[in-house]
Amino acid sequence: MSFDRRDFLMLLAALTTSRFGHAEISGPALKFGIVPYLTARRLATLYEPVREFFEHELAQPVRLLSAPDYATHLDRLRAQEYDLVADSLPIARLAQRELGYIPLARTAVPLQPVLVVAAESPIKKLADLRHKTIVVSDRIAALTIVGLRFLRDNGLQPNKDVAVRVAGSHANAIQRVLAGEAAAAIVSHTTLKQIEPALASRVKVMLELPQALSAVVYAASPKLAAKAKSLGQNLINFATQDPSGKTFIESLGHRGLLPVGNEMAQVDALVVEFYRQLGATE
Repeated sequence: MSFDRRDFLMLLAALTTSRFGHAEISGPALKFGIVPYLTARRLATLYEPVREFFEHELAQPVRLLSAPDYATHLDRLRAQEYDLVADSLPIARLAQRELGYIPLARTAVPLQPVLVVAAESPIKKLADLRHKTIVVSDRIAALTIVGLRFLRDNGLQPNKDVAVRVAGSHANAIQRVLAGEAAAAIVSHTTLKQIEPALASRVKVMLELPQALSAVVYAASPKLAAKAKSLGQNLINFATQDPSGKTFIESLGHRGLLPVGNEMAQVDALVVEFYRQLGATE
């Protein structure tokens, strides 16, 4: 029997025994969508503790879901298929502004994109990438948006001075670099902690790119508006006070969770770049 990405995540969620005990969980299942920046299996492992937290807090089954790519993830958001979401910055801001999703919390660690090359690569500076290929997880990933904007602002026009290829995940992007199919990849410091250590050890950071507000933003559908305030505060408490929450945050390299306020407006420039890249993929 074969399982697609959604089947795998739903099955894992259904089989996992909750660390929160045996509080009565009933009603229709809520859908918790995670932006697909890693493989389905890795996301299921990393985000299981917060799935359990949401299930306990809302007293309803919660299923982890992840789309095959960012465009499909965005389509599902626009259709409001997700009740809860862990999202990248520009998509989280778009969902807030245009779809009514309510931010619950954001990571204390900023989004820190980096250009990585193979550990033994002779490439040392940005100019060395001219007429070469870089690889990204997805054209509308937040890291890609920041990275391509940086390249353009520093004299390397994407798809002209440097070729851009899509790998589908950060792990795949690094594999492409190691296989010699690309000179560099745009990933992040946190994802280097989240992929398999044996893979991360084979690349080195060539250049840190501009930071953005947060690595991940958690949000709730408008359908959960009445519960959003308490859910957000309890999620922050989970990440800072609960032992399993602290372990969860540490495993992701996110340092903790913070409330979300007017600072999300600073992400609007990334939303503009997001739409530019989205147009290039359609």
